[in-house]
Amino acid sequence: MKYIKAQGIEEQEYYYFEVDAEMIAYRQITVMNGRYMISIAPDFFLAEKEIELFEGDEEISHEQFNEIWNKAIAPYRTDWEQVKQDYVRGTVVNGSMMMFYPQGVIIQLSETAYAIADTSMLSAQTKPELMYPGYQVQGTVTGYDNNNFWLILEHCTGLMRE
Repeated sequence: MKYIKAQGIEEQEYYYFEVDAEMIAYRQITVMNGRYMISIAPDFFLAEKEIELFEGDEEISHEQFNEIWNKAIAPYRTDWEQVKQDYVRGTVVNGSMMMFYPQGVIIQLSETAYAIADTSMLSAQTKPELMYPGYQVQGTVTGYDNNNFWLILEHCTGLMRE
């Protein structure tokens, strides 16, 4: 992964990206006038196409990116710790597909609980017509993504809308 700091159009507007070799963003922080918007809940700000570099953009270190990332997600850490207590490994859950990220399908379980499932594994167990936002998913909590505050789901199946 590479880490990019990009100047926005407005003064005091910056973008920080974690990108792969194809310049696809996996994590993003948008800073506007001191306010952070992130690629995870509650904002879900993530570039939908390859990141293009412009004059003045610079590569930063993983540590620099994580310092800003940790500051941006700090307000949500308490909720995340509660979600991990509420959804222990082995719990079978139902949720609604929200969007497709490079990491997988983002599934909303509650107002504060989000999960991720492998897109290819879910699509192998789900009718194609059910692989859209708004459709229900059932899966088992198998772990925690402490960077993105997502539960990790496996053994997932898409369900009809409720």
